[in-house]
Amino acid sequence: MNSGWRASARRICCEALLPGIHSRRPWDTLATTSSRALLTAGLFQFVTYACFFNLTPLYPEVASDLGVDAGALGGLVGIGGIVSLLAQVPGGSGGDRWGRRPFFAVALGLLLLSQLARWQATTPTVLLAAQVLGGAAQGVATVNAWALVADSAATAPAKGRGGQGQAFGILNASLALGLVTGYLFAGAVGSQLGWRLMSLASAALPLLVVPALGWIPWRGTRLAMVRPGLAVVLRSIVQPQRLALTAMAALTLGAGQGALYLLPFGAQQRDLGPLTAAVLLVPYVVGSVIAGPLGGRLSDQFGSRPVILALLAIGVCACFGLIWVGADSPGLVVCFVLIGASVNGALPLLAVRIISLGDSAKVGVGTIIAGLRMGQSSGTFLGPAIAGLVLAHVGLDAGWLAQAACLAVSLALLELAPGRQQPLTARSAPAR
Repeated sequence: MNSGWRASARRICCEALLPGIHSRRPWDTLATTSSRALLTAGLFQFVTYACFFNLTPLYPEVASDLGVDAGALGGLVGIGGIVSLLAQVPGGSGGDRWGRRPFFAVALGLLLLSQLARWQATTPTVLLAAQVLGGAAQGVATVNAWALVADSAATAPAKGRGGQGQAFGILNASLALGLVTGYLFAGAVGSQLGWRLMSLASAALPLLVVPALGWIPWRGTRLAMVRPGLAVVLRSIVQPQRLALTAMAALTLGAGQGALYLLPFGAQQRDLGPLTAAVLLVPYVVGSVIAGPLGGRLSDQFGSRPVILALLAIGVCACFGLIWVGADSPGLVVCFVLIGASVNGALPLLAVRIISLGDSAKVGVGTIIAGLRMGQSSGTFLGPAIAGLVLAHVGLDAGWLAQAACLAVSLALLELAPGRQQPLTARSAPAR
């Protein structure tokens, strides 16, 4: 009886969120993307982001310990984004050719080494080496995580396909949860033990998820057939519509990462400690976790373009709002919820749009995702680098304005990147 009551409650809740959808329940569309694939991809993203970005609340302390200013630290932190960008194509294409499992294993090894190098970082040069290792780990792990989910959706039975936007939204929410875990761990542990010992403790995370490698198939028949040449891969990546979406990803994530970079310095100006700065970063993740799956679900129903348009517009307004309410904690919380929702609600939908353009060159979904992920990785470099430069030379308010400008340009690029995605209800309608 209890199981029947729970099933009825679940059906009522889903119908309330998606009225009129009886033949395609949300959990049915997600069944097309293997639960194990989604869980595995989400787990690897969670660990990668929890380790790679957990220094964020401690940036002022890191800069002080290494004897660098905010602009120089932004460049050091951003190097990891450049390395992640360069790792996308070989990581994605390699996963298409040889399977995802060995590349996830390599990513875990690099992530472990990056945390150990951070532990020993007494000079900017050693921190740079740690960022290079961590950036490579992030690039290889995330491109294969997204491709693993796309592989699973592509091999699902035709009658069950759908819900891709929602699956990507859930995957994006997993990295947001990794971010908040890393932030809180840094605020609680790093503020007491220091950022170096915190990095040593973080090295345990990659080791804990090694058994999850067994959940990933070595290589499917479909992947084994993909053998594109380098010239074909590069032509596919620079196809104009894909290039516009890649630029949007760079600007969108750059705005989010730039805002996160500025926040601890803003907290320092108000004499707030690292733990408080870490707590103030949580609203960004809350917005991300809510908007990722919800935006994907709305995209599956109504198409991705209007959802992306609304999300980016909200982000622009929230960044402008920080100029006036940035010194007020409740206003800061609201703005960062909206920025997190804007950035991490839009990014999964860019993946949906880029996959909807098709794969006429037969380069493989990993390579297609790699192009978009290159844009996102460049955003992880551009965001902190630009934010740190503006903060050091102009001030905090100008930094918020720069993030609004990034989202506004991304919004303008949406007009140059038409996609073929139709709403899920239209795709599933019977032929007449």
